[in-house]
Amino acid sequence: MRLASGIAPIREYMQLGVKIGLGVDGSASNDSSHMLEEVRQAMLVARVRAGLEGASLSGATTLPIMTARQALELATIGGASVLGRNDIGSLETGKCADFTAIDLNQISYAGGLHDPVSAVMFCNPRNVDYTFVHGKAVVENGQLVPLDLKEHIQKHNRAAARLLADS
Repeated sequence: MRLASGIAPIREYMQLGVKIGLGVDGSASNDSSHMLEEVRQAMLVARVRAGLEGASLSGATTLPIMTARQALELATIGGASVLGRNDIGSLETGKCADFTAIDLNQISYAGGLHDPVSAVMFCNPRNVDYTFVHGKAVVENGQLVPLDLKEHIQKHNRAAARLLADS
């Protein structure tokens, strides 16, 4: 949406067996690098496209509408597939212990707990409470653990300013 490049025909790609993954590539083109927000946006845009083609949850439809789980799978299992990685993408024995956890006992998710995945995708994702990479905590209680965030933000802003000065 940011680059006005149109809407990818994800449903058709999936039907053709094309590998599809979602990711973030940094603040230069993604702004906040918020992976869950990117998953949400991909799902909603796919739903808009389906609606433009005649699909509707409020009426009879022959077109499938992307679900929250399908969108999340594009980012996890799909992302691993696109990268040719079989050691990531899902929580399984022998794979990297990378995962996030979100406390759904928040007002943002009230009424949506019957389907936690849908709650996270539709209730405007917020920052995660915990993230583990290779089994080690990198986010605890919503805070980055291994670095001084204030210093990191300052370094990031200086680097961004240098990039703009060079362009």
